[in-house]
Amino acid sequence: MTNNAPKETKRIPQERWQEFCATFTNGNRGRLLSMEIIGDDVGDLPLTESAPFAAIDFDSLLKGDAFVISYGSEAPTTSHVITTPVELWEAQDVNGQVVSLEIIDLNGHKTILNFE
Repeated sequence: MTNNAPKETKRIPQERWQEFCATFTNGNRGRLLSMEIIGDDVGDLPLTESAPFAAIDFDSLLKGDAFVISYGSEAPTTSHVITTPVELWEAQDVNGQVVSLEIIDLNGHKTILNFE
């Protein structure tokens, strides 16, 4: 049995978001993803469970200031957009594989992506 408990959590600096998203997408496409939004005004809102991850993209402040998360096995994939992000965090397991991402937006909402 493997232990998926995060070993290390680290903040990704904003100037690395585009590069991080491209690298993360290339290395994790097809992994099963569960995603939820947590916030004072929305509670704990599940968005998807056990859907294949397709991509995460970041459009810089000059192009829209948003993360776009694409998932699903049907073409076209389903997308979730997070506008005005302020923080990006990743949690890795003991083997260095990312097990979750957390994106915090300007309104304090947390979008959490958990990978199986």
